[in-house]
Amino acid sequence: MSNRVYGPSGAPGVAGAVALNTPGAAAGVLPATQVVTTTAETIILNPALNSTTQALVCSIPNGGPLDGLPAKLIWSGILETAQSSTATLKIYSGTSTTVGSDTLLGSSGAISAFSGKCPFFVILEFIFDSVSGKMGGKVSFVVNNTVVATVALSNVITSINNVNNPVFSFVPSVTFGTATAPNTIVTREFAVYEE
Repeated sequence: MSNRVYGPSGAPGVAGAVALNTPGAAAGVLPATQVVTTTAETIILNPALNSTTQALVCSIPNGGPLDGLPAKLIWSGILETAQSSTATLKIYSGTSTTVGSDTLLGSSGAISAFSGKCPFFVILEFIFDSVSGKMGGKVSFVVNNTVVATVALSNVITSINNVNNPVFSFVPSVTFGTATAPNTIVTREFAVYEE
């Protein structure tokens, strides 16, 4: 049975620093609703921090129970397009709202155009250890009942140790194919579970 260990934090931290996780709870952060008015890739923001510069981050702290054990990140919610549009979901390792500053772990690719609301979920299964210093795994996406085949992570994260805090972090993004009217993403779950 899975056990939820980490979710995004709603507690403000030191300016410019990533807030610590709230183990086992979303601390009022989720659901997070974000309106997207562009076709540019958009990092999902943390609404609890009332900021346009803080990404919705799920971090793995040092000294936790996951070093050397399989775990999974679950990201789920609802996409809503105001007109027929494709949608692409991605998961990164990092903490930045600038896509080029984070490391891509997986992408759904552009899901066929749809209009209205549809559910989605992403499952990223991973393992890391501070002995090898690596994190790898696999990711799968389901968007509007379109299944994207499970694939190995796009990049293996290296230089991991159990001293850095956080050890590493996950950040989600969305890209809509059209933006003549605002589109919306509602993140209902963004958390790490023990396997």
